Amino acid sequence: MFDFLGLKKKTSKTKIMVVDDEPNIVQTLRDRLEMNEYEVVTAGNGKEGLERFEEEHPDVILLDVIMPIMDGHEMLEALRKRPAGQNVSVIMLTARSQTQDIARANVCGIDDYIVKPFDLSELLEKIESVVENRSAVAR
Repeated sequence: MFDFLGLKKKTSKTKIMVVDDEPNIVQTLRDRLEMNEYEVVTAGNGKEGLERFEEEHPDVILLDVIMPIMDGHEMLEALRKRPAGQNVSVIMLTARSQTQDIARANVCGIDDYIVKPFDLSELLEKIESVVENRSAVAR
């Protein structure tokens, strides 16, 4: 395979869950992440995201805020109340850039916050960074 955007290849596949209600964003992220040898699972809202989290146990969650049924903040708060959800890395990927949205996400322990529209190479670097940090803590 090739090394997309100069990122290092991983020896084992990291599983990333994309939780977003915009099909175009989900498909773009899926395509780019899979090109970089990540395993990708998706959910269209926070409620589905919590269900998929229990089934899939992803390493990283890319989480939108504005979604139907259960928004990203509600999902994040519910996720952090679960024992398995306390250690998963979460990157908020959203159009919400207000200080109160970022502060609310930070209180729940996010790893990063990226505002849409986003630079794909920056997102990939941040994913790699949280994966490396997670591996270092596990050692």
